[in-house]
Amino acid sequence: MSVKLITSHSQFISIMMEEGKTAIIDFVSERCPHCKAIAPTFDELASKFSSDKVEFYVINAEKLDDVSFEVGGITSYPTFIAFKDGNKMEESTFGAARERLQVRL
Repeated sequence: MSVKLITSHSQFISIMMEEGKTAIIDFVSERCPHCKAIAPTFDELASKFSSDKVEFYVINAEKLDDVSFEVGGITSYPTFIAFKDGNKMEESTFGAARERLQVRL
């Protein structure tokens, strides 16, 4: 499977309401060179680890600032947050360091 784009607050809420699922979300900015650099790695992980229990998403945090605010405020890009059953599990910000982007399922 591939990375899915979240385009609205209501779509984000719907994803958070899905029980038994882990959502790994990449919060990006269109102007962020690190976001563009790490995107192929995130796509690769999505292809490798997506399943009926784990899904990968991307959000333009500047366009959906209400979602960014709701998750605790996104202050740097890219920011990766894992949610399980709608609960925030882990958050990472580290630029485009491919070796630091890992999936722990």
